[in-house]
Amino acid sequence: MSRMTLTNQENISIVDKYKKEFCQEVEAILSDVFPKKIIELDKLYKSDQLKLSRAGEVKEAAKESLKDVLAQKEALAVSSPPPAKRKRNESSSFENGDENKMRFATKVHCNPIVSELIGSLKPEIRELIEYCNKIKMWIQLLIPKIEDGNNFGVSIQEETISEVSTFCEFAKGSFDDMSRYFVTRGKVSSKIVKYPHLVSY
Repeated sequence: MSRMTLTNQENISIVDKYKKEFCQEVEAILSDVFPKKIIELDKLYKSDQLKLSRAGEVKEAAKESLKDVLAQKEALAVSSPPPAKRKRNESSSFENGDENKMRFATKVHCNPIVSELIGSLKPEIRELIEYCNKIKMWIQLLIPKIEDGNNFGVSIQEETISEVSTFCEFAKGSFDDMSRYFVTRGKVSSKIVKYPHLVSY
């Protein structure tokens, strides 16, 4: 019995030590890391890299990344326009034909400007999500036991956790948007290569 009590006390001591160290880490993040990070992100926001005037550059870079595909598309359209209807005995487009040669010979590059922006912002968002998770856990560790009456402070802590969670979900959504951009662009680019005779692509 005494041995079990001693083990429980040791476990409580270990948990208390972890809680204390974790709280000190988060407090250091709030007091030291966040102020520096705000200044750092403000400089990034005001830099030429994130200027709205670069929207035109992004569009031109998108055209440049598809330049080889579009050039081959125009050449193929001029040299051999597609038949109105495909013959039933025609071999698969993956076996022969100018269109098929174009598919395998053409490399579609990523938009360099968008890739550069994602490369700069993605680590910051990932770090922000980690900080948000730590802050949520820190607040939860500080919530006292609910007692009869005078629980105003607890309700504020719970509301703060809700706000941090909302912001964290917004940051995670930014990750999804980045992945969705590459997926969508890949689908459209594949259509351009697969159907070079369609002007819609």
